[in-house]
Amino acid sequence: MKQYLDWYIREMKNRNYAANTIRLYSGSLNEFLEFSAKNRIEPSQRIALFLENEKNTAEQRRLAWSAIKLFYRLVLKKECPYCLDKVRGRKRLPDILTNEEIHILLESITNPTHRAMISMLYGSGLRVSEVCAIRVCDLDFTHFMLKIRDSKGHKDRLTLLSGKLEYPLKKIITGRSAADFVFLTQRGKRYSIRTVQKIFSNALSRSGLQKRSTCHTLRHSFATHLVEEGVDIKTVKNLLGHKSIKTTMVYVKLADPESRKIASPL
Repeated sequence: MKQYLDWYIREMKNRNYAANTIRLYSGSLNEFLEFSAKNRIEPSQRIALFLENEKNTAEQRRLAWSAIKLFYRLVLKKECPYCLDKVRGRKRLPDILTNEEIHILLESITNPTHRAMISMLYGSGLRVSEVCAIRVCDLDFTHFMLKIRDSKGHKDRLTLLSGKLEYPLKKIITGRSAADFVFLTQRGKRYSIRTVQKIFSNALSRSGLQKRSTCHTLRHSFATHLVEEGVDIKTVKNLLGHKSIKTTMVYVKLADPESRKIASPL
């Protein structure tokens, strides 16, 4: 079983799959392999039973099936015997914070480096992995732009760099070389995704805000606030690095000004 899993991971790495995809897919496949060892039934029935009994949400079933299907293609070199045509997922609207709430959150962070990292998640619309990977040479203070390299889908893109962060960022990178990471721990190591997430959750607790929020909430808030300010949706799509405009259209719903003019009849 471990041999299959190692082979699977190696094949994904050879094809330059994203680290997060490798982690999620290999985790799902490991669960399936353990389930298979205990359930010696026909393969298509085994997959269907695994998805039914071990996965509680549509998102989990979709991820697990994709991982199993890829395993059949990369390792077993044959077509997956089970087909999951369509999983009806929930159409969720992402949570966002208001501009005022974001400033309350940032004021609760006293460490200048931590505050700059969390500020960039919002001010540039970044994923957590992206803020950890910013290098000194990616900062353009002349045009106040930020270059994101090799992000999701192995794409580069340009996004906004807030002028309010010029002084704190320049202070942080003083004496650094162009290739250095902007955000380094006291030990001189690159920040991990988990550490940044912990910094955010601690700040949220201190702020007293009662909204369910994660680091990614700041990216959603960035996009929604741009749409509210009249930035066209194609520009927002490019700043976020979305592959499809359909993904970005959710922020139009969140920023809908007409719905906010209607008062409850109560």
